[in-house]
Amino acid sequence: MKRFAILVVTVLAAASLLSPEVKAQGVPLLCKTSLGGRGSALVTLSNLTTKTIPKGQTLFAKKGNETIKFEAAEDIHENGSVTYNTSGAAFQDEGDCLGWY
Repeated sequence: MKRFAILVVTVLAAASLLSPEVKAQGVPLLCKTSLGGRGSALVTLSNLTTKTIPKGQTLFAKKGNETIKFEAAEDIHENGSVTYNTSGAAFQDEGDCLGWY
């Protein structure tokens, strides 16, 4: 039963990463938000692909109806991640968001 639960969680996580909305917008990134203090939030985008995301690439994060964009300040290698600060209202709640480039 425990294996089944892990499988279900894995499938749901993969489905959210590969949702039609993200596929239509570009290459998916794992996107998480956390509280940053004083009205700001931290958005962490993780590269789950086998390709390096080059410095200068525009990255996007969406939560609710709000989409924000960032520019990669340095290369983001396979399994690497980057964290940005934002004051976007939709990002003030901790949790998942949609990320892509």
